[in-house]
Parts: sequence; C-alpha cells; structure tokens
Amino acid sequence: MKKNVTRKDVAKMADVSEATVSYVINNTKNITPEVKQRVLDAIKALDYHPNLLAKSLVTKETKHIAMLVDNIQNPHYGRILRGVQHVAEEKGYIVSILSANYSSKAAMFELISRGVDGVILAVGSHTKDYSDLSLPMAMENSTLGISYRQAIFDMIETFHGLGHRRIAFLSGIPLEHPSHPRLHDLQDAMGCYRMDACPGLFINGTGVTDENAGYEATDRLLARGEVFTGIFAINDLMAIGAMKRLWEAGLKVPDDVSVAGCDGISNTAYTIPPLSTIQSHAFTLGSLLMHQLLAEMHPERELPPARQTIQAEFIRRESIGKASRGNLPHHAQPIFSQKQNER
Repeated sequence: MKKNVTRKDVAKMADVSEATVSYVINNTKNITPEVKQRVLDAIKALDYHPNLLAKSLVTKETKHIAMLVDNIQNPHYGRILRGVQHVAEEKGYIVSILSANYSSKAAMFELISRGVDGVILAVGSHTKDYSDLSLPMAMENSTLGISYRQAIFDMIETFHGLGHRRIAFLSGIPLEHPSHPRLHDLQDAMGCYRMDACPGLFINGTGVTDENAGYEATDRLLARGEVFTGIFAINDLMAIGAMKRLWEAGLKVPDDVSVAGCDGISNTAYTIPPLSTIQSHAFTLGSLLMHQLLAEMHPERELPPARQTIQAEFIRRESIGKASRGNLPHHAQPIFSQKQNER
C-alpha cells in the first residue's frame, strides 16, 4: 500500500520548513526562485497532493464553484461550461453544473452549505431570484453579454430577400418576460422590413426550450391556421423540434417552410437540411463569466473583464430558401437597411 506523502516529507526532501512548503503551494509569500524550485521538484518527485479540505479550513476557500444553467441537456450550455472551465482550471478551481429545470433553490442552498466559493448563473429563461444566496455571483448583465440584434436583423434581411413576409416566432419563454431581448430585436427587425408581426404567429412559452417544446409550439402554430412561410425559434433545440413537427405535417423544409434557430450548437450542421442558426460564441461568454466571478470573489487581486458585448452572427444554411409562392401576402419593401444605419 502506497504511503501517504505529507507536507513534512516534502519539506524534508527540499530541506526547508513546512511553512515554506505552504507558502509555495498557496503562493502567499515571496520565496526565492531557487528555494521555490526545490519545493516544486520535491512535490513532483514525491507525487504530493495537498489536502484541499484541510487547506480550505485555513484559507476559507474550497476552490469549487457552481454553474446553474437553464437546461443541462442543451449543448449551448456545454459550450459555456467549457469556457468557464478553461479559465477555472488555470486558476485551480473545479466546476459543478446544475440544471435550473430540476434544481430548487433549496438544492442550491444545500450545495452552498457543502462549500462553494461562487456561482455562475446562466438562467436567462428562468424567473427565480437567486440574490439571497449570499455569495459571489456572475451573470450576463449590462456590461457583459451577447448581443443578438445585428444577427437577427441579418436573418430577417435574408428572409425578406427570399420573399418571406410572415415569420412565426417560437418564444420558448413567456412573451411577457421582462427580459426578452430576442423578441424585441425580432419585432424591430420585422418592423424595419414591414413584415407582418401578427400576434397569431408569436407562440408563447413556459420557460422550457428543448426539442419537445419546439415540437409542441409548432403544433399549436399549425392549429391556428395562420399563413406563414418561415419560423424563427428562440434556440436551436426548439428549431429542431419544429422541423420534426413540420415533417410530420407533410411540410418540407425549406420548400414549404424555412426555419432558423439560435445558439449555433454543433448539431445544427448535421440536421437534414442543415439548420440556419445564430452563432452566439458561448465559449467566449463562459470565459468572461469566470473572469467576472473571480473579480467578485477576489476584488483585491482580480480585475473584472472590461465592458464587452459579444456580437452574435447569423449563419445561413439550407433550411432557409425562397418563400412558398402560394402563401405570400402583399409585397412589402424595407423601411431602411440595418446595415446602413447605426443602432
């Protein structure tokens, strides 16, 4: 049985005190490069792993953070997580991920009682208030986040140029949600091109934004009997669900209905036809959120990320084509071009 290596063993091999070993491990004091290297060499030679539990009792840090997401099955959040972990690992942190769809606030308090240093909130479609968790948090806000506006205007310009005038929107989250920027940007873009923002084409949601939600929303859309030639879903999973329901209804994409999603998850390149989407650059967002959390946890030594808006990008693929002639209402021209006017 392998003997447990202790800090005392490291100190003996490096010919230093145990306190010096602690200073090197915790980076709490300036140690001469020669002494520091001896300690690091001894740690490597002995395969020493510090007792993180004991360390946390002294430093009051667990080096453990939690990330709360809308839907743990959505690859979009996996990309945010990779960005978070990329920075967290460099700083010596581990990350636990929880799904807001299945985690109550009581579960969050339980996690905190077991010891986490901070929380990253990626829960845009949920209305729960987590401000009373009483620990450092990072989330999208006025200084850090993704802007979908230009990408949505580019998407609507593409739809319009192909003859589409009536686009349905699968909201996923409640249309009256106080923070629904994609809805407001879509309405502005449709107004710019004088496209019909008919209330009957906007399908309300409950906060669930998976494939089944997209399937059911499309089923409700078809049941309304409204004329439409295109669908924009709040995320790619709902768009994939919409494509399945359209196929079951005998409608071809894009011959009968064009479809676009949002988030740019990798799956969208492999649907049939490949799904047009809005690339959100989620990895970059995750990296910035982790930097933001580090600044919240250690304001004395970590600088917050500079004000940054990540610009999403529209990616057109084969799921968008010319509008079906049989379903087109009167012709309309754009009021002005988004590309020619600053917003």
